[in-house]
Amino acid sequence: MISVDLYKNKNIAIVGYGKTGKSIVDALLNIQVKNIYILDDNVINNEFYTSINDVDWTNLDALIVSPGIHLWWGTNIAVKLARKYSIPVINDIDVFQQHINSKIVAITGTNGKSTTTALIYHILKFNEKSAEIGGNFGKPALSLNNNADFYILELSSYQLEACNILGFDISILLNITPDHISRHGGINGYISAKQKIFANAKNNSTAIIGVDDEYCRHILDFVNYPTVIQISGKKVPNNGVGWKDDKLIDNYFGKESIVCEKYNILDGDHNRQNIAAAYAASRVCNISKENFVEKLFSFKNLEHRQELVKIIKGVTYINDSKATNADSAEQALKRFNNIIWILGGRPKEEGIISLAPYFSKIKNALLIGEAAKNWHHLLESYNVKNEIVYNLEKAVNFAYDIAKNGDIVLLSPACASFDQFNSFEERGEKFKELVRKL
Repeated sequence: MISVDLYKNKNIAIVGYGKTGKSIVDALLNIQVKNIYILDDNVINNEFYTSINDVDWTNLDALIVSPGIHLWWGTNIAVKLARKYSIPVINDIDVFQQHINSKIVAITGTNGKSTTTALIYHILKFNEKSAEIGGNFGKPALSLNNNADFYILELSSYQLEACNILGFDISILLNITPDHISRHGGINGYISAKQKIFANAKNNSTAIIGVDDEYCRHILDFVNYPTVIQISGKKVPNNGVGWKDDKLIDNYFGKESIVCEKYNILDGDHNRQNIAAAYAASRVCNISKENFVEKLFSFKNLEHRQELVKIIKGVTYINDSKATNADSAEQALKRFNNIIWILGGRPKEEGIISLAPYFSKIKNALLIGEAAKNWHHLLESYNVKNEIVYNLEKAVNFAYDIAKNGDIVLLSPACASFDQFNSFEERGEKFKELVRKL
């Protein structure tokens, strides 16, 4: 666990007591904090629970917010009070950075950040580098061991929005497509949150940025880092790392050269971008091209990301529960044919109209969750055969009844999971459980 002795003898309030909030409290309990106040009405029986009205706001040293707390749009009352009394509003990543002297590799993007984070960690760890992985991936940052040489952190737009200190050693922005629009007050707020990963560059900082979408290409013009490496899953940038003819090409670290051939476990343009980003970060961390390639081919894809669950009577069942928006679902629809598509949940504002070019690949669409009725009418207008089945269990059983040899039963919801599940992980685990029972 990270030592946070900078806050010794301080009065600290914490908003939100989920996984991140608990990690903050645990870190503070390891030192002699004067007072801890948990401002979360869901934990009134906790010994540190305090009503907002009982806090002495004139004597508070910091307010630490969890990722679920809105800072601007529909602002939390505790955040408003902290601003009124000029109290610093920070998050666990700020606290983490104040107490870590090791190198931090930070990764964000609408899609692919978990895979890239895991891949970089895998490459470093198995090249005998001391590394820890966390943030929005697995453990909260403050729960990580405090003796690593490298910290590989996945950061969501929620986390970046609340960061104030920043200044990472390697900052990676993979891509941006519209997502979490209501949380950030529109696409510009979402872009601003993602762009913050490049704030406060150090003298030796490296920026790695994808150039496959218009938003990131625009941000590229304003990244003022000592070292900037462009990455792409579709082409070879003039000053970066990318792909050509199914080969990963290094056009940055010396003379242009082939790094490796097509890698089938991480297939598709989005994963090629992930590999390019991981290669660039690994080289900056002094991993040779040869050692990168060796460890790349021992990497296994993450759960819930185009994950093969089972093949039954020639029918392949794929768990892509992590596809919580249309752009992510597009990657699976590109890859497969003869698809029985399970989709739906709590819809994002952008919907699925952008997926229309792939509708001809759909044999049948099975709709679940809050999006079911509206998307039924949309798919009907495109002559896509579909059924409203409402929940995942009915969808899996229906798919089993209609699937033929060579079909792909694909859970790629293009939606958030929160109408019927607590997370995309829970949704994916339920899908796998149901398939294995068939």
